Amino acid sequence: MTRTERVFFAAGDIFGGGGAALISVLYLFYLTDVVGIPPGWAGFAVLIPKVWDAINDPLMGLLSDNTRTRWGRRRPFIALGSVLLIVALAAIWAPIGGWDNTAAKVVFVVIANLFYTTISTMIAVPYGSLSTEVTTNYQERNRINVMRLAFSTVSAATCTVIGTTLIQLYTRGQLSGMGLYLTVVLGFGVLFATPLLIAMKLTRERAPIPAERTRLSVASALAPLKLHSFRQLLGMYLAQALTMDVISALIVYYALYVVQLNVTVFLGIFIVVNLVGFLVVNQLVKRVDKNFIYRALIPMALAGALGIGSYPAGAPGWGLYAVAAVVAMGVGGAVLMSWVMFPDVIDDAELTTGARNAGAYAGLMTLIRGISTAITVQLIGLMLQLTGYRPPEDYANAVQPEATQIGIRVTLAGAIIVFMSAGWWFARRYPLTLERCKEMQRELGVARG
Repeated sequence: MTRTERVFFAAGDIFGGGGAALISVLYLFYLTDVVGIPPGWAGFAVLIPKVWDAINDPLMGLLSDNTRTRWGRRRPFIALGSVLLIVALAAIWAPIGGWDNTAAKVVFVVIANLFYTTISTMIAVPYGSLSTEVTTNYQERNRINVMRLAFSTVSAATCTVIGTTLIQLYTRGQLSGMGLYLTVVLGFGVLFATPLLIAMKLTRERAPIPAERTRLSVASALAPLKLHSFRQLLGMYLAQALTMDVISALIVYYALYVVQLNVTVFLGIFIVVNLVGFLVVNQLVKRVDKNFIYRALIPMALAGALGIGSYPAGAPGWGLYAVAAVVAMGVGGAVLMSWVMFPDVIDDAELTTGARNAGAYAGLMTLIRGISTAITVQLIGLMLQLTGYRPPEDYANAVQPEATQIGIRVTLAGAIIVFMSAGWWFARRYPLTLERCKEMQRELGVARG
């Protein structure tokens, strides 16, 4: 790959990191406090479209695996999805807060999210698959995927900071609902779509394309689960993704109603730690097993989670920021490694099955992650509603019932402990060590002739 191609392909993941961060940090709050949907129904409105994902994600993976065009298998889908992305953002962030009928709001949000998830899948699944095919060189592939995650993390950082700032401006009355809508749709839409379109213009596939096409069936969609290394990677991926989803979804509520801290600083600590982590990981992947990088500091995250759950309201903010840094370091390796490990699993799949159908694997990962995230958001919404959460009329003196505050603490700390413990367990059993990855490269070279 040329340097220009590497940079612009990696920049395509600005949507992957930024889009997910924007939804995680801002969307539930937007539905409950701006649109005015009760938390339980807000979570439900996000959950229902994931039923469509049960078909959409693996179908997109199989469709891109079986596509044959002069532009390659993946790029046509990514380009079309990028063009439609601003329309999809306009739908899910529509300013319908003035509607009087809650049922109508919920129906609209469900339909809008059905459209958005379709467009997001049209981008995410082929792009994740393409990351295994833009080069066949093992070290270059590691480099491009670490670079891609660097763009993703910087984008997530930018969107998180801007998103939380928008929330603060809205709660202070300095930004209207329409101003929030236009900023999110036009600003972020251009930020997400432009790099993808440029990347698709410059990038090409280099991995061999299987001669035979995969049949579109339930069996073929679930076939990746037969591969042991994929099952372990899937567990590791879900563990870190759901941990960050819960942190992102609850941190605004935790900051406003439990400990009264600056949410931008809290999330900024995670961002800085991850950015420093990239510099370390970029060197470690050359000489250390990737599953060890994933799990090494997880015990720190578990200890930090206890601090987050029990930190006294009104205590000095610097103490909580220190706890946040401990958690960030603990989960940093897990957050950075999952998609860096993904191409190794596709190598294992090619050796095991004789075909390199990365779309089926990426589609199944995206599907299971999406459904898990939606269920998690639904449970968070139900927790808020059952504990008596109500959007305050005056954010300057915002208070919530004690039950709500306890629920936020327990959910936030408990999710970190449960999910990251599961991630550590899966990482211990992941079979693709550094030495095994090098062996697979030699075996693939022989098999490809």
